[in-house]
Amino acid sequence: GVQTLALPIYPRFEIEREYAVRILGKLREEQVGQLLDGIELEDGIARCLAVEARGGEGSNQWYHVVLTEGRNREIRRLFEHLGFTVSRLMRVRYGPVELPARVKRGQSYELNADETRRFIKWLDAAQAAAAAPAAPRGRRA
Repeated sequence: GVQTLALPIYPRFEIEREYAVRILGKLREEQVGQLLDGIELEDGIARCLAVEARGGEGSNQWYHVVLTEGRNREIRRLFEHLGFTVSRLMRVRYGPVELPARVKRGQSYELNADETRRFIKWLDAAQAAAAAPAAPRGRRA
C-alpha cells in the first residue's frame, strides 16, 4: 500500500520550491535585485532566494526562480509588479526532489528508493534545524 508521512511542520520550516518561468521580455539587473531583495505585494513582502536566467528564443525568456513560500499566484504577482506577464510556469523542484517534466498537472509518481532516502535525510535535517532555537536577528558584520 501507499505510505503517508504525518510530520509536524514548524513555523520556521521552509521548503524550497523551484520554478521555471517564461516571460515576454528580459529582466534587467536591477529587477533581479528587486526579486532577491523583496517586493511589497498586497499580502506582504515576497522575495526570491535565487533568480537564474535560462535563455530563450526571440523575446520569450526563461528564468528559474526559488522561493520558500507558496502564496497564491506569488510568482505571477512578482513578475507583474515588474511589468512582465508570465506565459508559462512550471514547478521543477520541491525541496530536494526534482520533478520530472513528464508528470503533468494532477498526476503523481512514486519516488524510487534513492529519492526516498534523500528526501527523508533532508527532512530530518530540515526539521532539526527548524526546531533549534532561532539565531538572534540583526546585522551581520
